Amino acid sequence: MTKSDKIRKVHVKNDIFIEEIRRMLHEEGRKSVTFVVRGISMRPFLEHERDKVILAAPQPPAIGQVVLAEFHEKTYALHRIIKIDGNTITMRGDGNILKQTETFTDDKIIGTAKAFIRKGKYIGTDSHKWRFYSALWHHLRPIRRVLLAIDRRIVKKLF
Repeated sequence: MTKSDKIRKVHVKNDIFIEEIRRMLHEEGRKSVTFVVRGISMRPFLEHERDKVILAAPQPPAIGQVVLAEFHEKTYALHRIIKIDGNTITMRGDGNILKQTETFTDDKIIGTAKAFIRKGKYIGTDSHKWRFYSALWHHLRPIRRVLLAIDRRIVKKLF
């Protein structure tokens, strides 16, 4: 491999990057957009700059679904839907503090996650594995803070 063959990592401002994702998802014939996850709000499922998300065009929202949405002007998040009340949607990152949520209207959904590439392995959001872990994590909500602290302090030091 020569220097010119190496992949170059480029960081782009979120609003520019997200608008490009939105544009690509509306291209005729395009079924999905894949990008590397940045941030820690979806831990323990998705790790910063390691895992990838495969987004499809927005689908009708459903509780448990992971979506990329604009919840304030030029402020975006890839989080899980936890509540739908008419046209109003509430989402929360799997690794966020229990009361930290974002609320927006359904027209602000940019894309719906259809799969993730976690540690190099493809995991579809319709797979039994993804649904099982998502349901388990939802039911562990009262002790998530403790589990995330253990993950951060112990597991990360071991590996």
